[in-house]
Amino acid sequence: MYGGDVLEYQALYRKYRPQTFDEVIGQAHVTTTLAREVAEGRVAHAYLFTGPRGTGKTTTARILAKALNCSNRNADGSPCNRCDSCLAITEGTSLDVLELDAASHNSVDDIRDIKVSVTTVASAATSKRVFVLDEAHMLSKAAGNALLKTLEEPPDHVHFVLATTEPYKLLDTIRSRAQRFDFHPVPVEDLAGYLSTISDREDYKSDPPALIGIARHAGGSVRDSLSLMEQVAALGAGTVDAGGVRRALGLADSEALMRIAEAVAAQDAKAALELVAELAAEGVDLRRFVSESLGFFRGIFLAHYAPNLSEISDEPPEVYDAWKKAASLVPPGEVLRAVDLLSEALVRLREGREERLMTELAFIKLTRPETATDPEALIARMDRLERRMGKPGETPSGTRPQVSEEALAEAAVVDAPEKLGKASKQEREPESEAPSEPLVTDEPPEPEKAPAVDISFEQLQKIWPGLFGGLRDVLGARRWAFFREAVPAGVEGNTIILEVAHEFHLSSLAQDDAVSRIVATKASDLLGGAVKVRFRAKSSSGESADDNVVDMTQLEERPETDPTSLLATELGAEVVDD
Repeated sequence: MYGGDVLEYQALYRKYRPQTFDEVIGQAHVTTTLAREVAEGRVAHAYLFTGPRGTGKTTTARILAKALNCSNRNADGSPCNRCDSCLAITEGTSLDVLELDAASHNSVDDIRDIKVSVTTVASAATSKRVFVLDEAHMLSKAAGNALLKTLEEPPDHVHFVLATTEPYKLLDTIRSRAQRFDFHPVPVEDLAGYLSTISDREDYKSDPPALIGIARHAGGSVRDSLSLMEQVAALGAGTVDAGGVRRALGLADSEALMRIAEAVAAQDAKAALELVAELAAEGVDLRRFVSESLGFFRGIFLAHYAPNLSEISDEPPEVYDAWKKAASLVPPGEVLRAVDLLSEALVRLREGREERLMTELAFIKLTRPETATDPEALIARMDRLERRMGKPGETPSGTRPQVSEEALAEAAVVDAPEKLGKASKQEREPESEAPSEPLVTDEPPEPEKAPAVDISFEQLQKIWPGLFGGLRDVLGARRWAFFREAVPAGVEGNTIILEVAHEFHLSSLAQDDAVSRIVATKASDLLGGAVKVRFRAKSSSGESADDNVVDMTQLEERPETDPTSLLATELGAEVVDD
């Protein structure tokens, strides 16, 4: 059986724990410095090792303890690993090395016991006592303060090593008394090469892509990567391949990420939902898939703006190629919107929400911006209109074409809550889908152009409150400040006449064609046919040309209703006296 006898089997991360400074991978800036300090006899009395889990903090502390107590130490400061002291430290039986877990030794009484141990002599006259305090950030404030004096001035034969993943939780006075070393996540390529070496020693049949996938998933942690490789090897009976990695972790393949990018680019909600269904049927962890999709869209964003991806990211070349291919399909605006939506979905999934539902909702919002009401969704719809107005191949990737005022007006209009006629649904661009259509269709219907209609002033009066109130958020603060002074003055065929009292407001509205188009499009939805809008100055007499001027107070005032009588009338409620 691979890996040796079952009865003597050790976890890989314990079996192959580094025993010398040279064997620690990815932390040369730490190990080289420590080895030189040991060789020159300039070892500090206290060290602080910080960094992510599985990067070698405790292992390096043990190697440092061996180097300090080794009787046959090499000239470069590395321990020999053959003397009695080295063997005892390796086996964990040495009396000169004391490892403590601060999570369970975080009281003042525990620190008092450490102080007593510090005063005891070492096992030999030349030996050094090394106290390794793991998870040092778990020390209470009182315990940390109790340790200060001992940490600052320990006996000559005592050295402290504090290891933590969260150094900012330590007291400043503790950090200032120790020499700090930051351990970094191991790069993917270095970690994959190390896994290949261990795989050969264990007689595993491993594929390089599988090892790279394990290294990427481990996030720079050597311990996590060895544990995962061990799990995949057990699943595949000694074989470590990409399929085994996906099954062990519940991962989707790289093709699924590209399919999502293509669905977003094509605004194809059907394809996105079908992919989610396939992944769920295969047992893929959807929360992890959303996280991977978030990382993939981050890569697409980098591909849009970074000329040399290898300088800012640690990924294999095939991943860079996938990012660049997706960047040619998805514009930057939609990429940023995807990052925001997927980040929000990931937070909800971590809160325990239903995985498939949250994933489907996120991809629906991605592929159909009209289902969302946020400003980013409106920008995505505008970008789609811009791309459709340009000729194919005319706009280079990552640039924005010139957009007309008509496109801005049509994209900015918010659909009215009620449709008075079927023709009003067709006022958008000929290729854009009406919001009332199903979200997922094989081929969207071909809309028809709404005909122009003549309207009466009574019709304008009827729809004016809804038209006026619905334009405030659409026009924006600057345009609304000018438009709010306009009042309906009359109609001419299919043209609505609006009067503006102030000359400055009138000139601002007349020069901004987008305002007229937005108001006209909104009014067309409410009237059931295409209309136009024209602004003119208010007559000097203060009255409109038409006698039927709308009183603006009717837009503000509403009849007061007694809540008690309303409940009694509508719901049959009765007043009960206490």
